[in-house]
Amino acid sequence: MTRKVVAIAGIAALMAGLALARGKKGEAEPVVPPAPEVVTEAPPPPPPPAPPLFPDGVPAHIDSLPPGLSSLSAQGCNACHYAAHETWSQSRHANAWSSPTFQTALHAAGDSTLCLGCHLPLASQHDQLAVSYVDGDSSRPVMQENSSFDLGLRGEGVTCAACHVRDGVVVGSREAPQAPHPVRVSTELRSPDFCATCHQLSWPGADKPYYDTWGEWKASRWAGAGVGCVDCHMAPVAGVLLPGSDGTVPSHGFKNSAARGISVLVRTASAVAQRGQPLQVTVTTQNTGAGHAFPTGNPNKAYTIEVQPLDSAGKALAPSFPISFARTVESTAPYRTLSDTRLAPGAERVDSHSFTLSSKGAAGQGVLELRLLSSLGGAPTILQRIPMEFR
Repeated sequence: MTRKVVAIAGIAALMAGLALARGKKGEAEPVVPPAPEVVTEAPPPPPPPAPPLFPDGVPAHIDSLPPGLSSLSAQGCNACHYAAHETWSQSRHANAWSSPTFQTALHAAGDSTLCLGCHLPLASQHDQLAVSYVDGDSSRPVMQENSSFDLGLRGEGVTCAACHVRDGVVVGSREAPQAPHPVRVSTELRSPDFCATCHQLSWPGADKPYYDTWGEWKASRWAGAGVGCVDCHMAPVAGVLLPGSDGTVPSHGFKNSAARGISVLVRTASAVAQRGQPLQVTVTTQNTGAGHAFPTGNPNKAYTIEVQPLDSAGKALAPSFPISFARTVESTAPYRTLSDTRLAPGAERVDSHSFTLSSKGAAGQGVLELRLLSSLGGAPTILQRIPMEFR
């Protein structure tokens, strides 16, 4: 639309100039040049609609237990839904409250209710609840003691009932006529809008959402193709074989390797490098598998690809070359963006570096190693080890 409007404006200006030139004989009026083309970025996607199954936001108030359930604890689900429970118990959802990383970030953010609502999505997980906000400011809550507080349930973080218990029934993705409790089938569980409840967060006064995973996905080709969050993050695993089922359940571990989301292409002038001479390496990183930015979510999460030539014994022949993918924000609210080197869905980035190889050591075989490191810790992921000869 922008290009069409600019083109029409340019034609109109040109016609006006010609008309002036013809207005007076013998007087050549200058032709008005076309207006320069203005290139604008695509507008951001609209905010997500009211979250399905969370019409009042988080934390959710569960007022009645479905018949057949003794409590809201995940322990009661484990007997029958052991496959889902097993993967969930090792997930970040289960550790959403107990994680030391989260606890540190929570205190740095002033124990914000914006954080607590998603990391403890049930009202009974809170010892205090916000009853109002001073001047409507979400960072200034008025708190009140919660008589239904359950300490044990709080330790379960994003527990089963947070997504699967509503209005006195268990909400599921398929019918279960033989279940010992009432089940209501809901397509909302598979909706990215449901995930947006917690994976999309706008801090008042910020230049962009603090968490923009849903927005990044909504603007991507993945959304256009109908590929949603569950398709990638809840792949089927073996479960209980029930009537009408294929014996699989969606994984609740939400584990997806970051290395699956990117393609890393490496080029050098030759597979043979001379010691004491520069080795030019070009690395192209493409976001080919993530339906959102790489990385997405918490700005504290960043990835670095390290490139380094190693000899046959694994000894470094030159210092590593780091390629960082991160969004940095201000240290205090509203956390405005300072820099952003992440990859949008489908985007690519090209980085080049000239290594000066150590002249010490004998000629021989080695590798050019590429490894992926997370700012959240853990062992590096080896992306590639490309054989090379060093002379």
